[in-house]
Amino acid sequence: MTQIIDLRSDTVTQPSKGMLDAMFSAKVGDDVFGDDPTVIELEEKAVTMFSKEAALYCPSGTMTNQIAIKVHTKPGDELICDESSHVYRYEGGGIGFNSGASVRLINGDRGRITAQQVLENINPDDIHFPVSKLVVAENTSNRGGGRCYDFDELKKISKACKENNLNFHLDGARLFNALAVTGESTEHVGIFQNRKSYSLPIGVYV
Repeated sequence: MTQIIDLRSDTVTQPSKGMLDAMFSAKVGDDVFGDDPTVIELEEKAVTMFSKEAALYCPSGTMTNQIAIKVHTKPGDELICDESSHVYRYEGGGIGFNSGASVRLINGDRGRITAQQVLENINPDDIHFPVSKLVVAENTSNRGGGRCYDFDELKKISKACKENNLNFHLDGARLFNALAVTGESTEHVGIFQNRKSYSLPIGVYV
């Protein structure tokens, strides 16, 4: 009998016995007071893996994305992303509600945008236009069938952002899948991002 693996999303899989045992035996504390040892360990591990100064545990990847957008924009700013991006399609209109930002959508290649497309969609310095302030890339692309970004293209996008005073956020809900395919390291990914989130599938904002 053929076993069917459900790949509809990254959250339909069930935890193994080992995972469940780890949950039940995990050391816990009050995270409000900053003394939950498991949360602290997870955040410290993320810091080391991505060579960042700090990390913040969040209950979901959506929360990490919305925090990043809020941090890197102010009301009236605009973010640039692919038209199929999770931050645009599946986060309850959070870009507008939480951050008061508008969105410039790009018709990319199965969810992936290029540095050239970013440059072509930066608004001019004109009072009639929102200020282009943030670029969001999703790796891997959910609606793109799990397509991975080429690492060199991400570096080009990062360079374009730095040269045009834009922040760059990576929605990395499936980042480790992408790294398994490309062979890149977490340290290299961490170098060129302003901020990064990845999901286990819970969220960590780095």
